[in-house]
Amino acid sequence: MPQPHIRTDFPSFRHLSFPLSVLLLSLSISACNQPEVTIAPKMVVVEKVTTATVPLYGNYIGVTQASLDVEVRARVDGFVEEKRFIEGSAVKAGELLYQIDNKPYVAVVNRLKAKLASQQAIVEKAERDVIRLKPLYEQDAASQLDYDNALSTLAQARSNLIASHAEVEEAQLELSYTEIKAPIDGLVSRSEVDIGALVGSKGQSLLTRVKQVDPIYVSFNMSALDYLNAQRRLTSYSAKKEAETEGKALAGFVRITLPDNSEYCYLGDVSFTDPQVNPNTGTFEVRAILPNPEKELLPGQYTNVRIKLSETPNAVVIPQKATQVDQGGVYVMVVLPSNIVERRFIVIDHQGIEGVMVKSGLKAGEMVITEGMHRVRHGQLAEPLSAKEYAAKEDEMAKAGALKHQALEPQK
Repeated sequence: MPQPHIRTDFPSFRHLSFPLSVLLLSLSISACNQPEVTIAPKMVVVEKVTTATVPLYGNYIGVTQASLDVEVRARVDGFVEEKRFIEGSAVKAGELLYQIDNKPYVAVVNRLKAKLASQQAIVEKAERDVIRLKPLYEQDAASQLDYDNALSTLAQARSNLIASHAEVEEAQLELSYTEIKAPIDGLVSRSEVDIGALVGSKGQSLLTRVKQVDPIYVSFNMSALDYLNAQRRLTSYSAKKEAETEGKALAGFVRITLPDNSEYCYLGDVSFTDPQVNPNTGTFEVRAILPNPEKELLPGQYTNVRIKLSETPNAVVIPQKATQVDQGGVYVMVVLPSNIVERRFIVIDHQGIEGVMVKSGLKAGEMVITEGMHRVRHGQLAEPLSAKEYAAKEDEMAKAGALKHQALEPQK
């Protein structure tokens, strides 16, 4: 069988070694000539973690109440002749509200005044009789019985005169009740009776109400735990005794909101605390008093109430905007002294208008990112700037971009 022919004239790889080495050398040289790739740090706004004394507030839902709510009632029977006020308007103490028909009461006063004049005449006669009989009795010209009778008649006449005076005063008082006046300064409610209505014990007794709204009360319910925190703030014995003497178990200023959620310009002061906790709700009533000169608040309004319960000294505080939340909890982005960004989880103790009070995870002096945290990740480099520096660089970059864009535009 013939043997297969095997070609042996392939070119030797030895002859290809020089061009391959040249190729590898050229690739390595070109790689060395390429510039090294560097990642520019991202600009972020940072704030230094500080410590402060943080007040802890309690927030509640309150209801406004008139500081005085007086019922205006008819004290005598009669028919209403006039109504002298505009419903819902402001009235002054002593201002006439209703006029009841006073003719029967005027007649009684006149009759009793006539009786009083008659009693006065009787007293004057009895006095003259005593004056006339006294020297006669002393000279034995009049008997002891006549003189005693004259004295007795004078005493009885004087007592009848006093009784007549009392009757006149009573009749005049009832006559004055026919003019029903505002008992206090305040806002008058709607009228419960019309002109011509019979009022008094034989008719409608309640005529209207007058509410004093300056100052005004705000009532709210506080939990027993909040009460305990507020009590602990009264550290001195004298402060606790003063609060108890004034009928309030806690002291402090109260801040409330208006219906548009803006803060009311006046602070309130706690004026009363219920001495008993409601066992059904675990809360007790607290009442604060606030000035209301512009009548911005009306009785029956719901409002948000905030009162200082306690305070924490040397607390670590950061801005609310520095925090982020994911499934692992609350975290912040911290810029280390090496400008490396570190994602760090924290434990929050309290949140308020002063910021976020951190219980653990941060310490004073560290830098947390407040703006631009979406640009960086854990372990990356960052360029920490203040808000002012960040705004200046943003403006500089915007101007440079505008000039570059202008240079690329075709010249007309």
